[in-house]
Amino acid sequence: MSRPGLDTNPLELTPDWFNQLFETIGVDAEVQALTAKAIGTGQIGENVRFVFDYARKGEGAPATLVGKFPSGSDASLMTAKLLGHYEREVMVYRTFPKVAGRITPAALYADYDPDTNRFALIMEDMAPAEQGDQLAGCSVADAERAMDAAAILHAAYWMDEALDTYSWLQNTKLAPPPAIGPEAVVTLWAGFKDRYGAHLTPDVVEVGDAYADALPRFPEERPGPFALIHNDYRLDNMLFGKPGAPKSLAVVDWQTAGKGAPANDVAYFIGAGLTREDRPKHEQALLRYYHARLEAEGVRGYSFDQLYEDYCLNCFYGMSVAFGAAMLVKQTERGDQMFLTMLRRHAAQARDNDALRLLP
Repeated sequence: MSRPGLDTNPLELTPDWFNQLFETIGVDAEVQALTAKAIGTGQIGENVRFVFDYARKGEGAPATLVGKFPSGSDASLMTAKLLGHYEREVMVYRTFPKVAGRITPAALYADYDPDTNRFALIMEDMAPAEQGDQLAGCSVADAERAMDAAAILHAAYWMDEALDTYSWLQNTKLAPPPAIGPEAVVTLWAGFKDRYGAHLTPDVVEVGDAYADALPRFPEERPGPFALIHNDYRLDNMLFGKPGAPKSLAVVDWQTAGKGAPANDVAYFIGAGLTREDRPKHEQALLRYYHARLEAEGVRGYSFDQLYEDYCLNCFYGMSVAFGAAMLVKQTERGDQMFLTMLRRHAAQARDNDALRLLP
């Protein structure tokens, strides 16, 4: 069987390849024809939807599947290699069964070649689920669905020292140092201010400057609990199922997953996922909802007060993602709008929660 994404153009995959895959994983079906169409405009990976025409379709044979493959951009390929994105995403699906398939699309096939840095994921098609919209924000009900999934993710490997045995997972004891260190992040903030200064109000700049000034003094290991975290836990990486769907939410794009503070994902989502008008109204209720869901998943000994303190400190992470990504990826009109919106929302989040008091 060939290895799509590694030695084949995914848009040219044949019925025979899928027939071999189905035989391997126990799907009773014979594909006689298929269509392959690119979906989305991913900057790091390319997504393809496969629609099947069957000569024989047994029970459980999928009408469609979605594949994720390397980017066609040389710059994105280089970035993915530098940051370990492709290997990490494949390994998350292979390694963490208490998460993969439960709050992600189910993966039928996951392959990565370290020599070529090429990969492939063949997953269930979540259509007609709808992708979240980072710019528009979300309802409280959808935010609660995101908090449900976050609690499942974090509780699954809460304080699990086995995380440190994975060198491909970010921030573990075996992982290499971050490719972009604190000094580089400070430089990115300076560049961001130069490029977007006309769009930044003084209150946003004040928060960014305070964070950039304190960043080199942050301890390498921060206090508090650790778990498996997504690290890019936001609406654009979520597929919301229709009412009655078997999976109400599927979280995708696990290329930045790591060991870290669970409150990182929570602060990142709430800070940018709700509008500046809605977040202050619902922030505390969503935090208490998440805390209750954590306890329902079996987490003990983590008080709400500690969660809130951790949440406040992690408000700044979303700012660093916004200005860092803006300076590292291809500049687009929507990208500019999204990164500026995220930056403003996280700066307001930090100010509203007096998070600057926690900076070292």
